[in-house]
Amino acid sequence: MRVSRPVHLTVHVGVSPEASNQAEAATQKRARGPGAYLAKSGSVYIFQIKLPKTSGGTRALPPLRLSLGACSHRRARLLADLLAAKARVMFDAMRHGEGMQDEDEDSALRALEAVMEMKGELKAYLRMIDHSDAPIPVEEMQKTAGIRDLVGLNRELERQARGEPFNELIVGHADMLRQSAIAKLSASSVLSEPAPLQVPNATSVTVAPPVSRADVLHRDSAAEAQSHDEEMPRDAQGKLIPAFELDRRTVRRLKSVQPKLSDVIPTYIAGRRLSGGANIARDLATAQSRLALFIELIGDHPVDTYVPADLQAFVNHMQYWPGDNNQRDPDLTPWQVIEDNRDLHLKPLARKTLDEGYLAVVKAAIRSAITAGGFSDPFAGAKIKIPKTAASPRKATPIGTTKMNGLFRAGIESGLMEDIMLPLLGHLTSRRLGLLIHLRGTDIREQYPDVWVGQVTRLSNVNGTWTTIPVKTEDSERYFVLHDFLKKIGFIDWAVGQGSNFLFPNIMNLKDPSKSGSSYMQRLFAKAGIKPRSGEESNGRREVFHSLRSGNIQDMRESGVDPRERRVQAGHSAGVDEHDLYGFDVATEKEARKLKALSLDPEIDYSLFEGLDFDAIAKRKRKAGPAKRK
Repeated sequence: MRVSRPVHLTVHVGVSPEASNQAEAATQKRARGPGAYLAKSGSVYIFQIKLPKTSGGTRALPPLRLSLGACSHRRARLLADLLAAKARVMFDAMRHGEGMQDEDEDSALRALEAVMEMKGELKAYLRMIDHSDAPIPVEEMQKTAGIRDLVGLNRELERQARGEPFNELIVGHADMLRQSAIAKLSASSVLSEPAPLQVPNATSVTVAPPVSRADVLHRDSAAEAQSHDEEMPRDAQGKLIPAFELDRRTVRRLKSVQPKLSDVIPTYIAGRRLSGGANIARDLATAQSRLALFIELIGDHPVDTYVPADLQAFVNHMQYWPGDNNQRDPDLTPWQVIEDNRDLHLKPLARKTLDEGYLAVVKAAIRSAITAGGFSDPFAGAKIKIPKTAASPRKATPIGTTKMNGLFRAGIESGLMEDIMLPLLGHLTSRRLGLLIHLRGTDIREQYPDVWVGQVTRLSNVNGTWTTIPVKTEDSERYFVLHDFLKKIGFIDWAVGQGSNFLFPNIMNLKDPSKSGSSYMQRLFAKAGIKPRSGEESNGRREVFHSLRSGNIQDMRESGVDPRERRVQAGHSAGVDEHDLYGFDVATEKEARKLKALSLDPEIDYSLFEGLDFDAIAKRKRKAGPAKRK
């Protein structure tokens, strides 16, 4: 018996139970959105529902919206369904309320008040179903009370205006009650001392002075710390449980007036988008996904309440996170993915990915709110222990002369510009692959008489539009000296003739040039027979394109090139101390002439590149798909 995949039990109004044609189904599948009652802003889901006309709703009345924070789609779907059910019950109660069916200004105002009151109730209901074991913060209770007080006061004032029975005590102290309610809603007075009580016949109202965020945090930190010490969690043997082993989603935190992380993320993402870059869309999507994962595991809290224990707990969870995206079951929640891989049958994240990929984006997002929030860096000086299961970065292994000849020969046999020249450029310039593939004709120039250099800057004009190039560091933007051999074989003359065109269009015309360029070079190395020896891959050592960069640095060292000159040529920092940082941060004419004439390895057959027709090579296009078997 064949069982179909699970489907939603509810069928919304306007959806026919009959099966639609395949074309329509395919279109709907491609354009799938968050679903009913849901909207999405970045990694944050938003619940929204429209007040029905039978309950007083109009087109002018905006939908009722509640932020669900950054969570998985499955979690957002569950919360939205529960909130929608709760809202429909409240709509039914409103439908039978007084005056809701009338069409006048008073009914519209009553509907708006009802929506405000309903939003407060739904917010409390959301907190109950989403974090049932977490205490409701005092400031949230204050804000809810403020909304309730304003709604009740306006109702009594309307009844007085219509000549209906009203509460004289409330109406008689309307100004005082209004100011009290506003004070509850004010972020700066959430934690302030309550205003003195007023007697009914008081002629003046005492308003509490505004309190700054810094005053609130300084005044309450000592009291909060004392209350935290009173209930330190312990295990069955009475030993203290480390903070990073607790459920960080529900652990008690200091009072705060700062925004939650889910509210900071959109601003952080917008700031990163301004920096641009060739892969900015992919990078931002990755950042949002990793931040959503952090919130799922650690919780969505005010940004100044996160502590180093949150990062350590996050790392401890992520030590079981599969490193290969394709090996993760998309139908499992993050918690289920982690639990499923506790036996580590799937290779976990590498150390560099965990540290520079996941931890770095969490720290950056939280720290991005420091300037506006005025709080200290919560992670300053913290040392996070990375699990031993996270593999160390793989080191490049030197490529021998025999394999180098094979690599050059394989590139020329392919007949493609990128396969022929990228390995040679990496070998002679010590520059990164990601920078070399972005070279254009205008990036090559004669810096000194008979001294040619290349320079790729972060901001470049491509086809009349200024765009950013993914240059790794500012030091990488300095020019690098081109070897005389490139002039001898005619490559420099051909490159200059290309003007503003890219020298490697087969790569640059792709969606993700950096990723595709790395894949092409891996295939070329494999075609040349450059594969890890027995035991090298498991020990993290391999021969890759970066080996060409390291090899050229070693060649300069063996040729007696000054350490500072080597760093400048390779795109590293010019100095390791204050003394080295003085002087020019680029190669001088004397240094450049030395670099362009470095002796070549006599055991490498450079004659393979002589007599090449670069114009003919540039016309050849890379064919899609795997190479045909002979």
